Amino acid sequence: MLKKHKRMKKHLLSLVTGLLLAALIAGCTAPAATTAPAEDAAAAAPAEPEAQIEEMGTGSIVLNMWDGIGASDGEILTQMLNKCVEENPDVKVKRQIIGWDIYFDKLATAIVAGSGGPDLFVLWHSVMPQYALSGYLQPLGQEMFDEGMLPIEDFSPELIEALKLEGNIWTVPFDNYGVGVYVNLDLLEKAGIDPNSPPQDAAQWLEYARMLTVDANGKHPGEDGFDVNNVEQWGWGIGWPRATVQPALYQWGSDIISRDADPTVLINSEASIAATQFFVDAVQTHNVAPKPEGVNYDELFANNRLAMYPNGSWMYNFMNKLDGMRVALWPYPPLGPERGATLMWSHTFAAPATLDGDKLDAVKRIVKCLSDNSTTWTEGAGMPTARLSLRAGLEDKVWTLPVFDEQFRKEGVTEFASTKFSEIMGAVE
Repeated sequence: MLKKHKRMKKHLLSLVTGLLLAALIAGCTAPAATTAPAEDAAAAAPAEPEAQIEEMGTGSIVLNMWDGIGASDGEILTQMLNKCVEENPDVKVKRQIIGWDIYFDKLATAIVAGSGGPDLFVLWHSVMPQYALSGYLQPLGQEMFDEGMLPIEDFSPELIEALKLEGNIWTVPFDNYGVGVYVNLDLLEKAGIDPNSPPQDAAQWLEYARMLTVDANGKHPGEDGFDVNNVEQWGWGIGWPRATVQPALYQWGSDIISRDADPTVLINSEASIAATQFFVDAVQTHNVAPKPEGVNYDELFANNRLAMYPNGSWMYNFMNKLDGMRVALWPYPPLGPERGATLMWSHTFAAPATLDGDKLDAVKRIVKCLSDNSTTWTEGAGMPTARLSLRAGLEDKVWTLPVFDEQFRKEGVTEFASTKFSEIMGAVE
């Protein structure tokens, strides 16, 4: 009865969410605050009352740049900007690093006010429509492609399409990152699982997770005496739903909303509920993943207590710092009945609609430099460059890239972009 009650509650919440989303996508508003994704929470500096400010270059054209890329990833971007101002000595960049948790609040306020804001800033591709269709963006990508500053054919057609509205490509993609599965090789081998044989369907994934889940007495789920309340090692961690559950929606033939001109809500569809139920059952029925409340999955993985960890490209440096642990990357598994799929995002560069003259020219030169040298971003942060040709030769340097690149090209689904993205994901999460 308890399990039935929980499922009814989940389905009711899904229905309420669907009704709320239907109301949200019916209108259009100015840019709003945006829910920060886990990858940027991991990569960003801790939230601060004031932005961290860096200055690079000594040129007479001063560009104010805003982004939320802090910590070790932010250091890589700083390194790249220093190179770019050296190549463009007439430009000085004043960079403000603002925690993602407050970034879009401050950005929306400055953009709408029309003063005190950035000349160059980072947008997730998914929030771009909120700014473009409100009239706040320069069609930076379109202009740079039309002027031959960047080769449009060197970017994923699907990603370019996601950045296109009303005939313009509004921003310039910097990277194209997404979700795979990090695995602890020692735990796999101890369980008798071949690390070179990732699961081929949902049944095999669940069996791997069962074999890798061990309680304090060495028993596995399904065995007599297994104690779900005293598990020493979990086979699978569900973690952040947007990186773990959302790719499965595509595999069940669904999404958060539809991708047409007049979108409809899909999060409460039968397919979405079935996809979500797979994860609920992993916890409540199969006992192969911990209940997510209060769980620190990073700590579990770092302490050899989590074997398979679906997560994103942004975990590259975290994994590299796990002394003595052998880690590999698998593709996001084929769990659903319709197709294989994983989720992709992009950090993109944007400029305000009011920018012109020397400053606009300088922004284009800096963005071109960052794009042309984005292999540094991939090598340092593990985030696949959006430039497809530049990925060649990096496979031996960035151990996660071959798996990400192959699955992105074959099965990658770029997250939906919407004028209501902030409100929609706020309701979902």
